[in-house]
Amino acid sequence: MPISLYSTSVRAALPLLTTALLAGCGGGGSDAPAVPATMRVTSATADTPVYGQSLHITVQGELLDQGLTPVSTACKTILPAAATQYASSATTLHYLCDVQSVGNQTMELRRTDTGAVLHTLNFTVPLPQVTMAVSNGAGVNGDVVFTLRSDLAPITTANFLAYVRSGFYDNTVFHRVQTNFVVQGGGYPSPVVAGTVPTHKTTNPAITLEAGNGLSNVQWSVAMARTTAANSATSEFFINLKDNASALDKTATNAGYAVFASITAGTDVVSAMTSAPCQTIAGFVSSALGCVPIPNVVVSTARQTR
Repeated sequence: MPISLYSTSVRAALPLLTTALLAGCGGGGSDAPAVPATMRVTSATADTPVYGQSLHITVQGELLDQGLTPVSTACKTILPAAATQYASSATTLHYLCDVQSVGNQTMELRRTDTGAVLHTLNFTVPLPQVTMAVSNGAGVNGDVVFTLRSDLAPITTANFLAYVRSGFYDNTVFHRVQTNFVVQGGGYPSPVVAGTVPTHKTTNPAITLEAGNGLSNVQWSVAMARTTAANSATSEFFINLKDNASALDKTATNAGYAVFASITAGTDVVSAMTSAPCQTIAGFVSSALGCVPIPNVVVSTARQTR
């Protein structure tokens, strides 16, 4: 029988000796230092962005409750979503961005304590659009789509969208048609009847004129109507039926009219307004300014559709 190299007492002590040696070399034992947990962002997604509206951002990761700060110039404000709307946790956070810019945008997700960027989210905000459903019950019928240049006329765009979102333009009329010049609306409720001067709807305060912003009063462009005072535009707008730049754009001697949009669909509906039955109303729209469509061309709804 082969003889063991170790005595019975030595063999019994080997497991304890091995454990001690490993622990001394950092290879085992309960006293090894723990690796600190680190916050990590694994993904970030955005819903479909709409200018001037709240954009929902979802962030996924680990230990996000340690403190994460989103930063983006695309947002007027960025706030955590209410728990009643979106439930957040250490692995999922929800934010709401009040979108104020168009085009390609980024949002950096930074550690609150160090400012280190953990993730960058890219998203694109399209130019806003408003769709007006228009009809006179006869030859004028369809949708007219306004594409707004919030990048070049932010004050005027914000003003127009405020009226749209409040429902102000619903059931208003296009009260002026001047063939080969403009059609104008946005101020008077339906019905406007022959022989009676209508009452203008109550408006928000007048805005600062943004003429000379790089946009021109060319055919199918949309500008704000105003009085002879430069900063007097409120709710009324007009659509240029032809190139009126020489008469309506800003010059050294003319304050001009602020273009803020263009008609990108429904120009046929606008053209049909010029053939609709039309009358002058003394003290309201004279023959020098055009005429009032009767039956009225009514905006049944105006909604931001992008």
